Amino acid sequence: MRRIFRQESLLVESRYLWLSGAVMVIVCGLTLRLWHLQIYRGDYYRRISENNRIRRIEIPAPRGHIVDQNGQVILGNRPFFDLVYIPQYVKDKDLTVKILSQLFQVPTMTFEERLKSAKSQPQFLPIILKRNLSIHEVSIVESNRVFLPGIEISRVPRREYFTETPSHIVGHLGEVDPDTLKKFNANNPENPYLPGDLIGKQGLEAQWESHLRGKRGYRLIQVDAFGRQVDQSDIVPLKLPEDSAEPGADIVLTIDKELQNAARDAFLGKHGAVVAVRPKDGAILAMLSEPGFDPNVHQAGLSSEDWRALAFDPFHPLLDKTTGGEYPPGSVYKAVVTIAALEEGVVTKDTTRTCTGSFSFGNKVFRCHDHGGHGIVDLRRALVKSCDVYFYNAGVELGVDRIAKYATALGLGKKLGVGLNMERPGLVPTSAWKKLLYKIPWMGGENPPIAIGQGYNLMTPIQMANLYATIANGGKKWRPFLVDRIVTHLGKVIFRHTPELLGEVEGVKPETFALLRDMLKDVVMADGGTGARARVPGVTVAGKTGSVQVVSAKKKTAELDVSMNWKEHAMFAAFSPAEDAEIAVAVVSENDAIGGGGKSAAPVAQKVIQAYWDLKKRRSSEGMRVSSEEVGPQKKDVKEEVE
Repeated sequence: MRRIFRQESLLVESRYLWLSGAVMVIVCGLTLRLWHLQIYRGDYYRRISENNRIRRIEIPAPRGHIVDQNGQVILGNRPFFDLVYIPQYVKDKDLTVKILSQLFQVPTMTFEERLKSAKSQPQFLPIILKRNLSIHEVSIVESNRVFLPGIEISRVPRREYFTETPSHIVGHLGEVDPDTLKKFNANNPENPYLPGDLIGKQGLEAQWESHLRGKRGYRLIQVDAFGRQVDQSDIVPLKLPEDSAEPGADIVLTIDKELQNAARDAFLGKHGAVVAVRPKDGAILAMLSEPGFDPNVHQAGLSSEDWRALAFDPFHPLLDKTTGGEYPPGSVYKAVVTIAALEEGVVTKDTTRTCTGSFSFGNKVFRCHDHGGHGIVDLRRALVKSCDVYFYNAGVELGVDRIAKYATALGLGKKLGVGLNMERPGLVPTSAWKKLLYKIPWMGGENPPIAIGQGYNLMTPIQMANLYATIANGGKKWRPFLVDRIVTHLGKVIFRHTPELLGEVEGVKPETFALLRDMLKDVVMADGGTGARARVPGVTVAGKTGSVQVVSAKKKTAELDVSMNWKEHAMFAAFSPAEDAEIAVAVVSENDAIGGGGKSAAPVAQKVIQAYWDLKKRRSSEGMRVSSEEVGPQKKDVKEEVE
């Protein structure tokens, strides 16, 4: 009996020991786990806990305004609403995407692609699913917020565009790509970009991105488990840190907004470019490239269909034709040939030629635009009537290389360094250039078309305006510029442009420029001048018309239905007043349906020049004296300091 009891006692003790051991293991395991959670991983879980109740709200910085020389806003901002997805607070991704798809009538794939592109970023960072919501769309989201934890409506300042916004000047914004984001953030850790941020892609927005973007701020709020802000009316609120956003700096242009609008109205319905500059320092007063594009499509998010429509548009709306469009200058180039012929002694102002309507060289016949001929003409009459035969003769006597010498001296054939958008250098052909490129020598029969601005000659509208500004000021070549100064939101000038003289034309006497200006004045002001439609009452205008044939006359006349692409380009370049110019204008109208430079381009320049003098007179009478430090309707007490 005692033996049986002892065996049972040992069994109980054994079980007790095993149970005690198991309890000890469990207690040790729990203690170890508690240590791991509270001590070893304490900071990690504390941060998670804080994130569950404290949320950081990014405050976007308003981009700086772009204003004209008189302080009128060319590009400003207004509030927009974005649909934002915050992964940390979304309970069911698939359900949320499905609900949003139904609410916005957008395929789920569209939202899923946005989420997929941002999957590598931290869970607490917001993802923009849709920009620029309408008020109706905002109300739809707000009324369904209970079913959409983690979905927010973000109110952000964004660019406000109008019909008259000069899209090529201001450029456009686009979402920052991952490579650019990584590159910029590595160089600027104090003010990083976030995925989904907009960045300047073209024009002034791109050129001055670092000044325009400003610096984002933030604020912290208490939220519940659904990410909703906690009502603090019945609790002691936390004093959470906050940092205000810093607006971007304002850019003050040399552009005159009213003159820019006048150029736009005058050029309505045409394709090409208009440029107006100030001959005394190179300041750009107006700059228009048509057709333009709507920058809103880039800001809202450019779809593949929108991109294809813009990229394959035959009128090239994405190309800034003022700096990137290269055209044969036509008879506008005769001013260059006149300088070359006078300086090389090929002609004098009294040298005459007989125009019968054509000019024969070898087995080629070159036509004058007046097929009946101009009769006996001297240099002045040749310019006034734009006699091609006179300049055919001059071109043959000069040769391509001597013409090129003066064209190059006048600043043609190379970039002016405007620095805004893509700029092309144009082309001043030489015999060496042709030999190098085509491996064949220059032929004498190629000189006549070169002398009237055809053939291989190429010029951009900004070069054309600068050429006539150089003629107007007696040989000073200024680099055209668009930005006068940059001013912070506190009114401090941090950049001021100093006009840059590229040099003075060498090898051309002052009296040659004076004679040319006087003859160009007759092109517009004298009876029978081809530029008569550019006359402005009360002031003198000097200029030169041009028409550029884009296909051979034989091919053109053989077709009954002439293609739009076969119509002539209409050119006109001018300055006013002829004696001491304040404005120089170049007009290039592509494939113009009306006719040549005298019929189509000169009236555009007339309206621009007329607007310039009308504005000057009106502002003078109204006592408008714009201070050299005034930047806009919101800016006062600007400091003199320049960094």
